[in-house]
Amino acid sequence: MKSWKSLSVFSKALVGVAALGALVQSALALDMVKGDFSQILEARSDNVVVWQYADNPSVYVFDFPGLSLQGRSFNRVTQFTEQQFSEPYPRVLGNDELARYIGAARRTQADFAFGHDVLVGELVQFFNYADRDKIQLNPEEVAIRTFLLEQGAIRAWRGFYQAMKPDMVVLSIPQVQDRKPGEPMISKGARYAILLHEMAHGEYYTNPHYAKFCQRFWFETLTDQQREAFKGFLGKFNYGTGNEDLLINEMQAYLIFTPDPKSFSARKLGVPDEELESMREAFRRAKPPTRLPLRTLEGV
Repeated sequence: MKSWKSLSVFSKALVGVAALGALVQSALALDMVKGDFSQILEARSDNVVVWQYADNPSVYVFDFPGLSLQGRSFNRVTQFTEQQFSEPYPRVLGNDELARYIGAARRTQADFAFGHDVLVGELVQFFNYADRDKIQLNPEEVAIRTFLLEQGAIRAWRGFYQAMKPDMVVLSIPQVQDRKPGEPMISKGARYAILLHEMAHGEYYTNPHYAKFCQRFWFETLTDQQREAFKGFLGKFNYGTGNEDLLINEMQAYLIFTPDPKSFSARKLGVPDEELESMREAFRRAKPPTRLPLRTLEGV
């Protein structure tokens, strides 16, 4: 999502998971722990945990104990992959440029995005462009690159990075937290909505049957006015509205898998409540071929 529990239960499973801590070292090793949706949702940790989603092993979830930490890790790559649509060529922003960009959007490092999704193939492009333009990455970003190298998802070859698993999906979500200086509160309900939204992106990336279903829904079921409503909604969050596949991916994640009216609603979309419910019902009635839990399609 670009605009988006007891530790004792999982303590044995997390013994082998190394913490990023403040992510200030570039060579920190992260082990993975497997978990289903409920296990990820309910987990609590003061450290960064990387989950391999049990129901879709191509999806990895970075679970962060703080929004600022998550932002330093993923804000720059999200700006690079989703929000560059007027630049003559893609480039990685330097630290000062990124700070000005986030400030212009009236956001902070902590709330620029509450969740992130990116393909390993996109991360490789990000790392190569950063090297090309001599952009100094945050230690947090370097730690992610190191993790991907250690997992064999990417490799360094003749001065470039190559994607060995280009369709592997990397998601990020925040832990439940009280409001603290510079960071908003993340309730249990908000964590659920963020995780669900980001998992929907993982499904779109890795399930070609579901992706085709969403594309047909966009072109054949939604009206021109409804597509324009989504473009307007997403444009407010600086999504590249000229990228139709990005729009379709975000449409399905917001329409069906964002059960949080603070993040998405008929009012925010600019349509009557009845029209939004009609779109949702049409999506569900067509029986999308998704591996996501069916209960999520029932408004839970």
